[in-house]
Amino acid sequence: MKALANFAVNRRWWVIGAWIAFIVVAQGIAGALGGPSYKDTFSLPHTETASVANVLKGAGLADQNGATGTVVLKAKTGTLASSPTALLPALLKLCTSGDQVAAIRTPWQSIDCAKGGALGAGDPKLLNTAEGATTGLVNITWTSNHYDLKFFTGVFNQLKTLRSGDLQVEFTGNAFQGQGQSQGVPPFLFGFIAALIILIFVFRTAGATALPLASAVAALGGGLGLIAILTHAMNVSNITPELTELMVLGVGVDYALFIVTRHRRNLRRGVPLKESIVTSMNTSGRAVLFAATTVCIAILGLLALGVSFFDGMAIGAAVAVSLTAAASLTLLPALLSLIGLKVLPRKQRRAVRNGEYIDVHAVGFWASWSTIVARHKIALSLVAGAVIVVLAAPFFSMRLGAGDQGNDPKTTTTRAGYDLIAQGFGVGYNSTLEAVVSGPGATDTAYLQKVSSTLQATRGVEPTSVHAIPLNDTVAFLSFKSTASPQDAKTYTLVKHLRSQTLPPLYSTTSNHIYVYGDTAIQVDFAKVLAAKMPLFIAAVVGLSFLLLLIAFRSLVIPVTAAGMNLLAAGASFGVVVAIFQFGWGSELLGIGKGGPIDAWAPVMFFAILFGLSMDYQVFLVSRMHEEWMHSKDNGRSITIGQAETGSIITAAALIMIAVFGGFVLGDQRAIKLFGIGLASAVFLDAFLLRTVLVPALMHLIGDRNWYLPAWLDRITPQVSFEPADEVESDSDRVLVGNG
Repeated sequence: MKALANFAVNRRWWVIGAWIAFIVVAQGIAGALGGPSYKDTFSLPHTETASVANVLKGAGLADQNGATGTVVLKAKTGTLASSPTALLPALLKLCTSGDQVAAIRTPWQSIDCAKGGALGAGDPKLLNTAEGATTGLVNITWTSNHYDLKFFTGVFNQLKTLRSGDLQVEFTGNAFQGQGQSQGVPPFLFGFIAALIILIFVFRTAGATALPLASAVAALGGGLGLIAILTHAMNVSNITPELTELMVLGVGVDYALFIVTRHRRNLRRGVPLKESIVTSMNTSGRAVLFAATTVCIAILGLLALGVSFFDGMAIGAAVAVSLTAAASLTLLPALLSLIGLKVLPRKQRRAVRNGEYIDVHAVGFWASWSTIVARHKIALSLVAGAVIVVLAAPFFSMRLGAGDQGNDPKTTTTRAGYDLIAQGFGVGYNSTLEAVVSGPGATDTAYLQKVSSTLQATRGVEPTSVHAIPLNDTVAFLSFKSTASPQDAKTYTLVKHLRSQTLPPLYSTTSNHIYVYGDTAIQVDFAKVLAAKMPLFIAAVVGLSFLLLLIAFRSLVIPVTAAGMNLLAAGASFGVVVAIFQFGWGSELLGIGKGGPIDAWAPVMFFAILFGLSMDYQVFLVSRMHEEWMHSKDNGRSITIGQAETGSIITAAALIMIAVFGGFVLGDQRAIKLFGIGLASAVFLDAFLLRTVLVPALMHLIGDRNWYLPAWLDRITPQVSFEPADEVESDSDRVLVGNG
């Protein structure tokens, strides 16, 4: 690390120029490729969802498995007994618009875009004739199940022109999520401004304030360029850019904050500029490297789930975090050497120039608090532990699934469309369910009638909604609706009941097979896959992080404590999310709507990100304790000094992270709010309860055993640490160096 720091300082203009060139080249290549091509893919191996996809592909019907959306037509005057005049021309135009529309079904006609817009019979059940024929539905299917926003936006922009004084047109379904919504303050901009304000209060000088943000922006500029290039080599989710922006801003500022703070302290203690930068990089820089590695390990652990939705997202985020660490270890020291003493406020600069150095020992609030924790370790451990346990309790009642669009803000078209369907057809008509019959007898009229009758007699199925659609000689769809909303637990139970009890007797003695498909069925499979692989995922992430910390701190207890604390932080944050989003406690105040299931992706995404970020704080805290332990071999002194000197940095970094993730709460979508509240609450609990109370209190209780490592394990463990033992100086040595 010393060699890298020396190079960055001695060749600072080369380093700065290299970063600028890297960003320009990455963005240039991405632009030459036509910009990013983000798209969602959703494959769930060894599930009924995957089986249906394979059946349709094998039968040449892959376009029947594409993304879907529903357009809701509401007559403001009169009825919709006949098709609105402008509707058919607008729908036919979709077939040639380049938006990859495969098929369209309306109450009056169907359109097969694959056959040049051939017209067929309509589906009368898409018109609410029982309620006066005032509401009609238009179902649109795209050729691909990839979530490609530009195609959905094209259809939305084309069909919204049908709105008139006589006709209300709204859009529902996953394809139209977010369409027509006015964009408020982007979460990244909100987080950037919040980070800027907090850094101004922390550093009180423009030079130091700008450095963490410059480092993060450089990493983001190069990272988004590389991710854009990556989208042309593999499928990368649409949410990856926003996730990357917030993660890079959060961890980038954290890493730079830790290094810059150490450098400022060194300068104020009298360490010469270049030596101060090199020393900071050789200590805090090592901590940053280990922290970034744990974040990448946690995020890349998503690959172990075997769900394509996470793959591109995980690789893209890991690339961006790696660049963030690289910027902190190369660009940051170059910039530090460039601005010199301007990293300090004017008064402190004057003191350093006059040889007026500060005492080595930390003073102020955190010095006092670290002493209080040492004196009252048992009581504080019990109180902090009790708070975490209480907050984590709701986690054990978590129900995985997906919230429906009935939770969207009332001002959105998806919520308006959802409500119109619920009023005109019943809330269950917002569900999308199908029984997919595959086999030689799939289109046999008598067999399809038998399946239809069974579905109609099943509790939870709306009898009048069952509709058979033969696709070819071996595949038929039986579409139906539930009586409960898509997110209702009764609908999830219905899917499981159909698969396990209702349908098997109909095909077990035949050559056919019947699958249950649709949005809710996919969510059931998604939750099942993630729940089954979650233990392996957690074990892999925790295990690799344990080994990394074992190597870094040469201790068995420190990695165990870190893993335990990170799991507690995750559990408590999950508890907060369940209480708000599933139980509905305080949800109305946040504009979330009624309670519903927790999105199945949330636990794994939360755990991957939270475990990595929590490990950051653990590394920052314990690395300083480890330095003191290497010198004094006094556990109490090491814990107290380590906490006193890092407490303000950890809490300042946490406030920035909370502000960054809190920006998600400003979003309109329930899933975005869930993501923001979950991460912000986790960081708050981690920084202000675990790292400032529970971890140091437990380490005081454990004593010298914190640093225990069996001799045999010590011999085979690679010699890597935050500060090599032969370079550790005493506090008095540091003062002498500064005054010399």
